[in-house]
Amino acid sequence: MKSILFATTALVATAGVASAEIALTGNAEMGIYAPVDVDVDGDREMGDTQFFTDMDIRFTLSGEADNGLTFGATIDLDEAADNNNPGRFENPNQQGGEAIFISYGGATFTMGDTDGALDARVPEMALAAGSLNDDETIHLGFNHGDGLSDSDGDGFTTVIEDGVGLSLDGFGDGQVARIDYAYDAFTFSASMEQVADGADVEDLGDTIWGIGVAYSGQLSTIDLTVGLGYQTLDEYADVTSVGATGGFGNGFSAGLTYTDMSIDGGDDIEHWGVGFGYEMNAIAVGMNYGEYTQDDDKLSGFGLAASYDLGGGLSARLGYGYSDIDPDGASSDDYDTYSLGLSMNF
Repeated sequence: MKSILFATTALVATAGVASAEIALTGNAEMGIYAPVDVDVDGDREMGDTQFFTDMDIRFTLSGEADNGLTFGATIDLDEAADNNNPGRFENPNQQGGEAIFISYGGATFTMGDTDGALDARVPEMALAAGSLNDDETIHLGFNHGDGLSDSDGDGFTTVIEDGVGLSLDGFGDGQVARIDYAYDAFTFSASMEQVADGADVEDLGDTIWGIGVAYSGQLSTIDLTVGLGYQTLDEYADVTSVGATGGFGNGFSAGLTYTDMSIDGGDDIEHWGVGFGYEMNAIAVGMNYGEYTQDDDKLSGFGLAASYDLGGGLSARLGYGYSDIDPDGASSDDYDTYSLGLSMNF
């Protein structure tokens, strides 16, 4: 349970004017980890074990208007500025870690640092626990749905050179607009993201459109969640993804996901993944496996996370990730990562 470091409640200027609340929460982590390293031949391998310290601070602002509309915003300080681009949240045409929403009834409209409709509605396979360095989700077999791009700038998207994560989020500046509507056990979403501030980009288009739907409910003794999502960038690619997770009464959970990206003028990329989790009292353990394939190229990997809740927001965490790179016509490569330490939620 997060505790509020600082909060102002009922900041009311005059009677009849909307009230607002501001909360400050945070997370700190310390321990050791071995990240990915690249040797002199360009092969990836487990790096040296080194110290790990990290901290995140989040501001959450919320309020309610006289007519019942609720509104608010959040910002993570670690995303609001970085070494290469300080103060980027101050630019109105660029996402800098801020997400702003307005809500009424079952409808919510969000803009900024938020997921596209596909990523928001299709469940991922990290089902239990977590690690300091996210080893269970950064291995090359995990589909985090945060977007796959032409990172090497050669005009083609490939799983071997451009990394992982099958959606189109992030082709623009990450400034997403999404509307959600919750009805009974269903949640419907639609989203858009501009590629270049509304300008049409040759061989890409101007807007990423997304739709998604999810169902969460009780099926017999199973807590079931099923999600379906679709995103398209008119002149570049279409992505379809489906996923399902189930929680069982004995503390176990399991899930399965499948995604297909159809690229104009290129080979399709497919991904499938499975996940398992176990939570009982203070112990949580999760593991997952996934594969990307494109023609005869393949990326695969598995991840493990384990945590022990010490109470009061403090937990001990362990993570491990294994990645395997199997390109067509070239030598394969594999590497590991791990992390171990304490996580503190405030």
